Amino acid sequence: MLERDGLVLACPWVSRLAYECVIAPAEPQEHAFRSELLAPALRLLADAIRRVRAAAGPAPVNAWVHDGPDWHVELLPRLSVLAGVELGAGWWINALPPEEAAELLRDTTPA
Repeated sequence: MLERDGLVLACPWVSRLAYECVIAPAEPQEHAFRSELLAPALRLLADAIRRVRAAAGPAPVNAWVHDGPDWHVELLPRLSVLAGVELGAGWWINALPPEEAAELLRDTTPA
């Protein structure tokens, strides 16, 4: 976990894929698009993407903002191919435990 500018960057305990990250205000906050923390959250997202690429190499990523009572930003790197278990059954196979991913990202210097 990394805290910066009133935000938290963390790998969720039950990550769907390796290096999945969530960025959220340290204190719950409503309305992402009215928040003064959205711009710093997007800068932290860029930093997280650089860290993932430094740790795991170049790969496509998806990122999105969940607006609402407890807004947050999700980052989902696409380091593996989703197959029948993930797509058909909705079960996610993550070969990298989130605590290891968080440690690797903490120790990685963004490029």
